[in-house]
Amino acid sequence: MTTAHPDRDLGQRLAAAVDALEPLVALTPEADLAARAARAVLDAGLHTVTLPPRLGGLDAGLAGSAGMLAAIGAIDGSIGLGLAMHTQVVGGAIHSGTWPAALLDRLLEAVASGALVNAASTEEESGSPARGGLPSTTARADRNELVLDGEKTWTTWLPALQLAVVSARFADGGLEPDSSPTLLNVLVDLTAPGVELLPGFDALGMRGSASGRLRLHGVRVPADAIVARRAVNAPDARGALQAVWFGLCVSAVYLGIGEGARGRVVRWAIDRRPGDGSAAVADLPSIQLRLGRLDAALRSARILVLDVAQRADRKSADDPAGLATVASDVTLAKLTATAAAVTATDEALRIAGGPGFLAGPLERAFRDARAGLINPPLEDVALAGFGRGLVEREQAANG
Repeated sequence: MTTAHPDRDLGQRLAAAVDALEPLVALTPEADLAARAARAVLDAGLHTVTLPPRLGGLDAGLAGSAGMLAAIGAIDGSIGLGLAMHTQVVGGAIHSGTWPAALLDRLLEAVASGALVNAASTEEESGSPARGGLPSTTARADRNELVLDGEKTWTTWLPALQLAVVSARFADGGLEPDSSPTLLNVLVDLTAPGVELLPGFDALGMRGSASGRLRLHGVRVPADAIVARRAVNAPDARGALQAVWFGLCVSAVYLGIGEGARGRVVRWAIDRRPGDGSAAVADLPSIQLRLGRLDAALRSARILVLDVAQRADRKSADDPAGLATVASDVTLAKLTATAAAVTATDEALRIAGGPGFLAGPLERAFRDARAGLINPPLEDVALAGFGRGLVEREQAANG
């Protein structure tokens, strides 16, 4: 009888992906990267690592997924972000316990067959859901179907997706005559009539992520494609674990971007010998100070991200108090990982000087790291939440 070794198998899949992606990133313009990178990810089987073994997966939890995403982010941030968006949807769906069983089976079987998925939530007018934006995209009931109309922005890896979890509000109240206004998350087949995939944005960073607009014109989906529903002011019905998966997957990508820049700039500093060639840039005390600063930031972030991921793997939807603590630490991990990536890529560019400023891996990492500043959890919202929690705990402790 053969014993499965998920960690080893994940390492083998990751090594195959790295071998394919490193030359691809070096030779492919950012604008053309998404489709080719997605194909390499699919060929290596990284899209299925969270699936159960019966579907060809490795049953990877958050810790394994975070390690994988950091490694891919170190190669290229856009590829890491695209894979992170898929991984957080699938992993969250499996572990949150909130998806209807039949719909979850439908999702997992599609992924096992090669489908990539992302959430489509942000809109031009309403802004980010992280700041309370409510969807303008509408869903109306028509017999046993929903009809969706609207447009989503910043849908990562859009040209490579086959499925999307779309947020919408009922135009006519709800599915039942006596239901209150409802917000929905709906699983949408992006090959359905009425789905239009529009080009990506010309953004500062993550230019290879093909984050484009998803337009829905009277798209019909079965009523049993509803992932979750909630009242307008109620918490996300997909549960805390879905948010935990999102936050840690994103954190891991930005950690990886910083670590990739660290590795490249150290190699550059060792090889670079200006002047008479007697000393390498890496031998200069001022350069070692900068390397130490970026290394300390990244090592601290890695310890935090992986510790929170390991603790999250031990929590479940049946432990709301434990999940609340983990969710707060996920937010801290995301802020820390993003700040470390920004610090590391800034220091790397300063170390490399003019060569780092030219278009290339360090310049790309510098731009990509800053995309973390607008990915939720957002810094000002998170810090305000930390402060509010301090005040509330002190008030409770003192009656």
